[in-house]
Amino acid sequence: MTVKTQATNNSDFLSDYDKLMISELAEEISNSYFPEGIISPEKIAIDNGITFSYGNYSTDSFDGLIECLNNEFHIYINIDRLSHAHTVRARFTFAHELGHYFIDHHRNALKQGLSPSHSSKTGFVSKNFAEREADFFASCLLLPEARIKADCFKRKFTFELIDELSKKYQTSFTATALRFTSIGNHPVMVVLSYKGAVKWYWSSHDFPYKFLLHGKTKVPDDTVAGEYFSKQRSPATRQQVFAMDWFKNVWDDSTNRKFYEQCKFHQNYAISVIWED
Repeated sequence: MTVKTQATNNSDFLSDYDKLMISELAEEISNSYFPEGIISPEKIAIDNGITFSYGNYSTDSFDGLIECLNNEFHIYINIDRLSHAHTVRARFTFAHELGHYFIDHHRNALKQGLSPSHSSKTGFVSKNFAEREADFFASCLLLPEARIKADCFKRKFTFELIDELSKKYQTSFTATALRFTSIGNHPVMVVLSYKGAVKWYWSSHDFPYKFLLHGKTKVPDDTVAGEYFSKQRSPATRQQVFAMDWFKNVWDDSTNRKFYEQCKFHQNYAISVIWED
């Protein structure tokens, strides 16, 4: 139950090959240990002889860390940054550290002393390729593909579906939305913004546009996220936007192609889900 992945030159996205290999690995592990119900990263660690501890390691350090000493693995979860051991973020962080164990070249590098202990800030904020792999592993482990597809294909897509899935599987909205881009029942784009700049964006393979109007330099003004940063307006319902508002390389006859955008807001962050009916 390990995988060897290929490197990519893209710091923001994993290749389709990487995603497929990691997804298949995580699905095998989820189904092996928890064929139904909520996945427990702690139980998986125990069954693989991985010890772990929750502790106070300061707010300006790591979310989670895995180390290998004398061929034994130990996971540290920093509750100073994750509030307590039972938050969805702590669950995701634990699953992320398991990714460093189950992905071949992560584990082998740790065992051979070729890599320092993986000190991670999780939640798709790192540009480090290994951290991206571990984040993707965590989302696949906690949101098993077959189960998510069964839930999704029972109904028409709405923004609320992602919310419901995140609650059912005890995962963050961000992790759930990104997982939906890979295996959901409707093409969507997910955009994370901070203080008016785009941090990253992922889209379903069949989403009609692949590039944002201003790239990562800024959030477009005439969007829900754009108005949140410029006017502190944060509507809780979906809002209509047009292709020309968000996307680059829009043909003249498609500038007014209608999409919907709905967001989650937290302090200076906005996560947008964009789709068309």
